[in-house]
Amino acid sequence: MKAVENKKEEYSEIYRIYFPRLVRFSQTYLSSPEEAENIVQDIFLYLWEHPALLASLKNRNAFLFTMVKNRCIDHLRNRMLLQNLSEVDEKELKFKLYSLQSFEENNLSETEIESIIQEAIDSLPERCREIFILSRLQGLKHKQIAEQLHITTNTIEGQIAIALRKLREKLKNHIPILVFLM
Repeated sequence: MKAVENKKEEYSEIYRIYFPRLVRFSQTYLSSPEEAENIVQDIFLYLWEHPALLASLKNRNAFLFTMVKNRCIDHLRNRMLLQNLSEVDEKELKFKLYSLQSFEENNLSETEIESIIQEAIDSLPERCREIFILSRLQGLKHKQIAEQLHITTNTIEGQIAIALRKLREKLKNHIPILVFLM
């Protein structure tokens, strides 16, 4: 009985520590917070159903991020196959997929990644930065942004393209983390 309680406590601790990190990581690649949470929930359900796996792990961090990475790759590939995407959306999705496949879990700390990203976003022109943040970080659709800022969706698409071009240039040495902005 004591062993079962210890396993539950260990699982709860891992969930508490890693769930928000894994969701945040997967959100950078997926189009909605719900998709990201579902993928991470599925992973934790799998771990719950296979408790021996947790006990055998030497590097939980790398294992969990690799699981999320692989599930996100599968999700993006399926999305590319099943959805009729615009040319811009398809290019973005391909870039996300490339970046995710290139991501090395142990290269940078979360704080370092956030700092690099924030610096790159801060370097954008003011209006471009505002539109980019509303689109990529707050998850608003182009139509919602257009209504909120009283501009056309064409302007938004143009500003997003400018932002992505400038961010790619600024983050060219950190291509895998560029996807955190997408």
